[in-house]
Amino acid sequence: MLTKSVRYLRILVMVVVLGMVVAACGGETGSDTTGAPDAPGETEAPGDEEPSGGGEVVDLTFWTFVQAHADFIESQAAEYNASQSEVEIRIESTSIDWDDMHNRLLIALQSGTGAPDLVDVEISRFGPFSRGEVQFHPLTDIVERNSENLVSERLAPYTVDGVPYGIDYHLGAYLMYYNTEITDAAGVDIDAIQTWDDYIEAGLKVKEEVGVPMTTIETSAGFSLNGLMLLNGGGRYDADNNRILEDPANIEAAEFIQSLIFEHEIAVVAPGTEHHAVEFFESFNAGESASFWMPQWYMIRFPENMPDLEGKIKVRPLPAFEPGGAVTTMGGGTGTAITLQIDPDKVEVAKDFLEFAKLTYDAQVKLWTVLGFDPFWLEVYDDPALAEPDPWFGNEPVMANIKDMLDRLIPEYTGPHYAEISTRMGDVMAFELFEEQRDAAEVFAEAEAEIAGME
Repeated sequence: MLTKSVRYLRILVMVVVLGMVVAACGGETGSDTTGAPDAPGETEAPGDEEPSGGGEVVDLTFWTFVQAHADFIESQAAEYNASQSEVEIRIESTSIDWDDMHNRLLIALQSGTGAPDLVDVEISRFGPFSRGEVQFHPLTDIVERNSENLVSERLAPYTVDGVPYGIDYHLGAYLMYYNTEITDAAGVDIDAIQTWDDYIEAGLKVKEEVGVPMTTIETSAGFSLNGLMLLNGGGRYDADNNRILEDPANIEAAEFIQSLIFEHEIAVVAPGTEHHAVEFFESFNAGESASFWMPQWYMIRFPENMPDLEGKIKVRPLPAFEPGGAVTTMGGGTGTAITLQIDPDKVEVAKDFLEFAKLTYDAQVKLWTVLGFDPFWLEVYDDPALAEPDPWFGNEPVMANIKDMLDRLIPEYTGPHYAEISTRMGDVMAFELFEEQRDAAEVFAEAEAEIAGME
């Protein structure tokens, strides 16, 4: 386990790198990313085939860091071409390592050449692109055409001064993942858990009856902390993109998590220090803790990494801090944007395609059926495809459970130094708060001072 000094050295080194390329680290990395162009692992879709239709041919380049996203966009391009005859688009997609892609994109946009037409920007890396003149085309028109159907909160992370610049692949609703084999053995009814007081009471029963902690807390990643900061009404930025690190709601959320660990003793540091560590997968798979909170996209981690839990996991809302309060928020995300370097003659076609690919009813259904993500289009939650019981998750219709949370959803906002805050939360703050039990107000004040020093 890293010491505080080593962790702090890491963040200082990262700050130097950030200063050189005005980029940041953090976000959704994983085995589904591939290598960079001109290196092993490059993946490009063929772009030189003859068009099959009779419409005007428009070639569009697309960068992403997740091959599944590339496959999805290419599939949607084929559907788009089949849906009309005026234009035939050809997508040349390239899947690049997460960090390398964002750094290359930033350099290309700063230098004025070399950027793709469309690009995926991970939420924790959007901040540098919002500094100064945003180098993406506004998507106001396609968003407004669909505003009645959209869960508007999902647009917030990629919005600057009220203008949306990116369209996500999912809602990313935070969920509580319960191992019902453990909660049932303890006599805990997970549906009776409505508030955090209820959760603590349930955790004490689990500890007494089964002898395992109720939950695990990340100390080398920020999802445990950030989720409850947002749920409590805080976050990193407000709706006007102003930084709010020292907001009392953030300090209260951190102190609450500390109470779960040090006062009630129903929480422990996640094995491997994060919920994506092999050690955690092995531990939770073995029934060594009863629950944890992460966004919905984490569902796709279970079958491969925790196979013994099939049928035992149920998802429920997060407990509310107050009766009737918020029960979910959003975590992670990747917005697809259109860069200003696209040929002006292609802008309207690119926007039309992006709307088709992500902001139609059928596209939103596919976010679940193809990618396994929660949609952000309200009507599709009543679609039969989303009502199917999932045998992996208690044979329940998971999306129906999420639909019931959407009227108590807290959005997340971003700003210029979101990425640097993400790095500090994962590398410094979570460790100091939940392993060293440092004073929460001091930890947030130090973080604010460091981020302010970057301006």
